[in-house]
Amino acid sequence: MAHSLSYCGDFVRQSDPDRFLLSMFAPADRREALWALFAFQGEIAKTRDVVSDSTLGRMRLQWWRDELEKIYAGHEAPAHEVLAPLAAAIRVHDLPLADFEMLLEAREFDLGDELPGNVEGFLNYADLTTTPLMRMAVQIEGCDPALEPVQAVAMNYALAGLLRVIPHWAGHGRCVLPEDVMAAYGITPGGLFTGKNLDGLAEMVRFLARERVAGIKPGSKLLRATDVLAGLYFRQMERVSYDVLSPRMAIDPAFKVLRLTFFTKFM
Repeated sequence: MAHSLSYCGDFVRQSDPDRFLLSMFAPADRREALWALFAFQGEIAKTRDVVSDSTLGRMRLQWWRDELEKIYAGHEAPAHEVLAPLAAAIRVHDLPLADFEMLLEAREFDLGDELPGNVEGFLNYADLTTTPLMRMAVQIEGCDPALEPVQAVAMNYALAGLLRVIPHWAGHGRCVLPEDVMAAYGITPGGLFTGKNLDGLAEMVRFLARERVAGIKPGSKLLRATDVLAGLYFRQMERVSYDVLSPRMAIDPAFKVLRLTFFTKFM
């Protein structure tokens, strides 16, 4: 299958396999546009990892901002592996510039080491990095984002991801957990990075996982699949008592694709 994929499709399959999997729940003729959108997300999300300092990171994000503004001003997109198909998706599906601007603004936060001060700030980060993307994805799918619980689903998906990625990001000297909650559970960024004094980590993750919104009933199949997948990850965390450092968390939930397909169809 990989040999028949476009550049964006293969990029998403390799760099963000969960979103690639979720794209399979959208109509086949909408997937290229979704892959272009998700590839854009992947490109800006990796900014911190591919630059040597924040100034270069801001320049990289500004390049994307400038190129998008040119597209919305009616200019032809350059022959860029992601930008060209993204421009086509923008035109065909009438995607709003404001959502791209929010995603780019959110990635500015990644370039520093400042922590969200509280749960509200943590959830705001989850919201800004995910909801605009999900809103455009639903629009590409062919549903009306204004009539769907986009934000609730996006927040659940982002929350599950941010909790599961704690060990990986800590290994790269990165943390976006709320400062006040970390302090309440005796956790420090330095402790996360060195693996020391983490006795309160599981209970902190349990506390933050309570922010999940239950009982969502989307009409959009893509949203249903996204919320089901988030639910599978929350249940995986629950089974290891929210110990995200457990080796079991590095393994996909059992029968993930089968369960995702079944529950998306019948939820």
